[in-house]
Amino acid sequence: MKKQLPFLLFCEDPFDQSKVDPDFEAEFVSAKANGFQVVLCSYDALTGTNSNEFSVRRIKAADSLTNVIYRGWMLTPHQYAFLYQELLQKNFKLINTAIEYQNCHYLPDSLRFIETKTPLTIYEKLPRDNDIEALVKKAEIFGNKPVIIKDFVKSEKHDWDTACFVPDASDTEKLERSIKKLIQLRGKYLNEGIVVREFIELNDLTAHSKSGMPLKEEYRLFFFAKKLIGIYNYWDEGEYLLSKPNTSKFESLAQAVDSNFFTIDIARKKDGDFVIIELGDGQVSGLPNNADINEFYKNLASISLEIG
Repeated sequence: MKKQLPFLLFCEDPFDQSKVDPDFEAEFVSAKANGFQVVLCSYDALTGTNSNEFSVRRIKAADSLTNVIYRGWMLTPHQYAFLYQELLQKNFKLINTAIEYQNCHYLPDSLRFIETKTPLTIYEKLPRDNDIEALVKKAEIFGNKPVIIKDFVKSEKHDWDTACFVPDASDTEKLERSIKKLIQLRGKYLNEGIVVREFIELNDLTAHSKSGMPLKEEYRLFFFAKKLIGIYNYWDEGEYLLSKPNTSKFESLAQAVDSNFFTIDIARKKDGDFVIIELGDGQVSGLPNNADINEFYKNLASISLEIG
């Protein structure tokens, strides 16, 4: 029996439902060129309040249960779980379950896979009244070390000095002010709670051309079925002068990650060693502009056929 590639699910163009979202057009074309069949969903319907069930309305049901990989914008775990169930009704099964998605999408959930390989991290779910007292109390563990803050998924790193970086964690006024600014900036898009992490000195790259945020030597590794698809420069600005890292220890670590498709973001420290920044679900992790998209989908196809 001939092995079948999983389908690829992309977001449709919100202004033309018959076309792919323009931001994913290059991936869409490359996926088809490498043998994948593609289907489209409505991101607006999926993330709306009253029309979720219409998100996959244009997808024709498969004759038998077929794996599908989503490549699109970020979803909350609740939205992803809804998409998972809606697709199952059409005989499509997303490559990651809702639990597997959250395992790598929310930093607190991924800590069990990377805790000894990543900066010291604390977190708290954000209560309805936005009370951050418990989190500030937990932050005492950092002493007077510098820290960075983010929600469970994203930071406001382009507001580096006011909503991301705190030079001294024991300066509770600055810490509280920065957390509140982060909450304000994230607004309705804030993911679940707040994370405070030890700031690690990383190898310098450049300053961001627009925000002035310091960019560091970081890399994104994609894994499918525990196998490395590719490693890419994380930033498109700055000159990566050093050779790419040896990935063997990250490939070993990947075997324990409870996900079928995920990313590991790493960075080179000042001392030359590498540290894991975070994991991400591979379906909503962006390919850097410097990535060879055709090579990515060629490798994804090759591994997909290899595992059947």
